[in-house]
Parts: sequence; C-alpha cells; structure tokens
Amino acid sequence: MRKVVKTAFLVLLYQFSFAQNEMDVLRYSTTDVFGSARFEAMAGSFGGLGADISAMQINPAGMGRFSSSRVAVSFNNSVMSNQTTYNGRESASNHNKFTLSSAGVVFTTDLSEKNIGRRYSQVTLGYTRLKNFSNSIRYEGQNFYSLLDVFANDGRGIDPEYIYDERPFTTGLAYDVFALDYDMNGNYISRLTMGDMYHDREINTGGGIGEFHIGYSENYGNVFYYGGSIGIRRVKYDENYTHSERLLDTVGTTLRSFDYRYEQYSTGTGLNFKLGVLFLPSEQIRLGLAFESPTVVGMKEEWSANMTAMHNDGLKSVLPEYVPVGRFDYRVKTPMKLRASFAYILGLRGAINVDLEMARLPGGMLRPSNDLQSSASAYTFEYENKEVEAQFRTILNTRIGMEYMIFPDFFLRGGIAILPQPYKKEIGNINTPNMTYSGGIGWESKRFAVDLSYRVLSLSSDYYAFDPSKIENRAEFNTNVHNIVITAGFKF
Repeated sequence: MRKVVKTAFLVLLYQFSFAQNEMDVLRYSTTDVFGSARFEAMAGSFGGLGADISAMQINPAGMGRFSSSRVAVSFNNSVMSNQTTYNGRESASNHNKFTLSSAGVVFTTDLSEKNIGRRYSQVTLGYTRLKNFSNSIRYEGQNFYSLLDVFANDGRGIDPEYIYDERPFTTGLAYDVFALDYDMNGNYISRLTMGDMYHDREINTGGGIGEFHIGYSENYGNVFYYGGSIGIRRVKYDENYTHSERLLDTVGTTLRSFDYRYEQYSTGTGLNFKLGVLFLPSEQIRLGLAFESPTVVGMKEEWSANMTAMHNDGLKSVLPEYVPVGRFDYRVKTPMKLRASFAYILGLRGAINVDLEMARLPGGMLRPSNDLQSSASAYTFEYENKEVEAQFRTILNTRIGMEYMIFPDFFLRGGIAILPQPYKKEIGNINTPNMTYSGGIGWESKRFAVDLSYRVLSLSSDYYAFDPSKIENRAEFNTNVHNIVITAGFKF
C-alpha cells in the first residue's frame, strides 16, 4: 500500500544538510587568474608591472603605468580533464567551456602640463571573470557503506508521521520509495544486505564569478603610482548530481537499486574595493603593495532533491507534487587579501615579477540576509562559521612571471603559480599545492596588440559523498584545466 505523504511543498529554513556550509565560504573566497592573454601567460603575476587591464584585479596602481588610452577584449576556452579514483576504480571525464575572460577600457589623461609632479591619470572600466565553476566529474566503484545508512541515521527518533516535515530531503524521500523501513524503537532500517553496493555518482557544476570594476589611478613623477577601484562581484553557481547505488547481493531484500538526485541554484551580488601603490626606487626595481577588502555577497539559493528505487516488483518514485524544494537568502563574507609585489626590469627587453598574496580564509563567514539580520529568529550560522575557523587556514599564494622581447615588438612569456591547499594539515589529506604553469606570445605595434596564451592548472582534492570519517567513502579527484586565451587590444 502506498505511504501517505504529509507535506506537499516545503521551504527549508533551519535544516542545512544540503544547503549553506563552510564549503560555500571556500567556493566563493578563492579566485583564479583569468584575464588577458598577457596576464595569464605570466600566471597572473603582474603586481609590480601594470600597464595591462587585467592587472586591476592584482593592484589598481598598475593602471598608472598607462601613458595612452586603450581598449582590450579577451576570450577564454577551458578544457577540463578529470581523473578520479574510488576504492581502486579509476574513471575519466572531460568538459569544455568558452567564455569572455576580460574586457575593458582605460581613459588616460595627460596632466604634465598642469602639474609638475602628476604625469598621467587613468579611469578604468572593465570586467574580469574570476572563476569558472563549469565541470563534469564522475566516479564509480564498490563500497560497503551506503547513502541509505546516512539517511537512516538522519531520521532516527522521528516518527514517520513527521519525517516529511523534519527530513524532507533525505529520510523522507528514502522512506517514501520503500528504501527504508521503520521499527517501533524509533529507528529507520535500510533495505540493504551485508554485501557491497556499487556506487556511481555524476557531478555537474556550472556558472562562475565575474567582477565589473571602475578604477582611478595616477602617475606621480614616473616614480610613485597609486590607485583604487570599486568592484561589483556577480556570482552564479549551479550544481546537480545523481548518486546511484546497486546491490551486488539481493538475497532477502526487495531492493535492487536506487537513484538520488540533488539540484542547487545560487546567485549573488557583492561589493568590494581595492587600494594599491607602486614605487620605483630605480629604473630596474619596482615594488608594489595592494589591499583587497572582504566582499560581502548577498546570496539567493534554491535546492531540491528527488529519489527513485527499483524493487523486485518495479520502480518506486515520489509524486511530482511531493518533491521537496528549499529556498533561503543569506550572505557570504569573503576574507580580505594582501598582495606584495617585486619586479625587476631587464633593460628594455623584459621583466621578471613575483607576487605574494595572503588570504586569511578563516576570516570568511556566513551571515543571515539583511532582511533577517535583526530578527531574533534569524539563523546565525554559528556552527558553520566555527567549522570555517576549524578547517581552513591562512594561505600564501605565490605567482612568478617573466616577459622577454625576442624580436622587436614580439614577446615571449611564461609563469608559474603555487597555490597551497586551504585546509589545515590535520583536516586535509592532500598537502601538495595546486599548481599553474603558463606560457604565451604577443605582438604589439604602435596602435594594435595581439596576445595568445596557454595555461594549465593542476588541481587535486578529496571528495566525500557522505561520512568523511570512513576512508572508504573518499574519492580522489585530479583535474587539469587547460586554458587558451586570445586578446586583442587597441591604443587610442
């Protein structure tokens, strides 16, 4: 006989099993080195050089190096190559994404006739893509532990009459498709045998982080440069995954397999500012220092889940009108960042630049939305913010780039970035940093410039579908992101 579902449509406010947590803070606090081809070819190492529109995101004082107006646009094609290992079983997948990497215009004004010290001022308007979430990863393999074990524990002590209100996204779904039974002691029992389950999970993500910015900078005596910018950051993140399990031993149970699907859609807008200075103590040496404020992003999020189970007498599913949906508004505060730069000029032919970027990841946090902040019943995210402090650490990203003119107006570029893992050593299993290797070429005339770059970002991470206390639940992800960027620029 069909079980009766008590609640038709749910707005989840206080159960965050599949909603906001410390991973949201990490996701929106880390950015990549998207930008112009010249910028990417040097691994984003531009704090001491400037004179490139993408340098705005590192140090706005670098815009002061422009002595003429310029407009530029860059396009990026990213190819993600994924390798996964799950309990000895290896899987592979690929994904491709074409996007606008950056676009902007610099309006330069000559001040030298009006003031002995101030040489040029610049107003910069532009857009930079800071992060790409688009990817598709899949893993599979055998495991004794099951997602049903998590759902059974999640509903412990809750009467079936109320399970659709209290655990609509987990236990309620599994109970409705007869993957879980209930005993009179308040326990939910999974319809599993003592054998392994064969797991198969496909994770699809999309969206990205982009920033529209307006900046002002000045050149004082060709020795001291200063600038600032205001950034409007736009966030879009969507994720869906399908988790499938198949019983390898079905003796004594009706259950054969089940599919669990989760979907999440998030959008947000935030504001930040950057300040920077650039000092040239000699013709060969440039020193830069920049500050990026925390970005407070107002997020709107919606998520849903569904489940089906195959039994020996057919497929059990949830009626469409009973599929739970959650909605919630909240805010994410990303940590501040400090950047120090050193550049050495190789005569008139090239330059070497080193950027050090400190990001205090434990300073990120979740907050209630502005509408709920003053409400006594507002969820404060106290537990989640404690997890941010407990799991993450302050990191120091290192980027090194080089540019050299091998022929008149023809440049060769290369770079490397060392990006430490965000987790504290006692939390994370992977201690090796993520690495970026890049290179490119460029041609520049008096009016026009074309640049091409290639950059590969190597990422390693551990992924737990559930219960990270058991090593058998760990999937190891290794991703190589191949970025090809082309930029066209025009001086006026």
